[in-house]
Amino acid sequence: MNKITFNKPALSVSQQIAKLESRGLIVNDKSLAEEALCNLNYYRLSGYWMYFEDCRNPHHFKKDTKFEDILELYNFEKELRSAIFEGISRFEVSLRTQFSHQIGMKYGSHSYLLPEYSKNFADWLDNMKKIQAEAGRSKEIFIKHYKDKYEESFPPIWVICEIFSFGTLSCWYKNLKEVSSGNTNCPGNAKDDIAAFYNIPSVILESWIHSLTVLRNHCAHQSRIILKQISIQPMKPKSNKISISKLWSSQTNCIYNLILILIYLNDQINVPSNWKNNFIEFLKTNKEKCIEFLNFPNKWEKDSFWN
Repeated sequence: MNKITFNKPALSVSQQIAKLESRGLIVNDKSLAEEALCNLNYYRLSGYWMYFEDCRNPHHFKKDTKFEDILELYNFEKELRSAIFEGISRFEVSLRTQFSHQIGMKYGSHSYLLPEYSKNFADWLDNMKKIQAEAGRSKEIFIKHYKDKYEESFPPIWVICEIFSFGTLSCWYKNLKEVSSGNTNCPGNAKDDIAAFYNIPSVILESWIHSLTVLRNHCAHQSRIILKQISIQPMKPKSNKISISKLWSSQTNCIYNLILILIYLNDQINVPSNWKNNFIEFLKTNKEKCIEFLNFPNKWEKDSFWN
């Protein structure tokens, strides 16, 4: 395919509105449109108005499409991203706690510095480089306190774990070897016991953490999570004892399954929170959008899981 020179000029806000109107979009409130386009990039919004375009007439809108319809979809997804991010953050704190506790109790305070607790040496080395970089740029008072007081180069796992990114935590859990504990008061292996806290097998938790890491990054960077492909899909639980297995969708690139996972994992955290109730209320308020944009099944809200 031969490439061409980009020669499209930048457009003023009024020119942007005129261009949208020429493509059939109804703009009843010019001041609303101007305010929106002054704060929401024209190109950013284009990711949402694609849904309203006429597939038979490229770059033209379906009949009776209004600018307000696009803003409504944009705001729905903005609230969705915020709710998902809060749920992931809540799980992330819990996972970091379980990770550091199980490793510290079973293998020792600085066992993460030893490659024998990891499956792959190269991955362990990469993880250590990430830790070194994160510790080096950290401004946390507790990291400075440790460096000033102790001779060891790195803090114990329950300290260093607090500066892990969710991505780093995901990589460490994935590479964690199922090594039997040397502490008779705390038997078992860390990887399986971390997963057992959430009442799922470690292979499932590993997959779910990876998927949620990708989703979290989309949310943290204000990227679209609807009307696009989510690259990493979570593994379906095989056991019917895991409540969400019967609700699982066979569709790929499905936000619905990730929402099921997030609610399930938060259900395992016995710390008082209104997050679940607020999130489900938001989904029910937008139940048609959930079907249209998130691959929720018809009449999904009737299942006892959502009540």
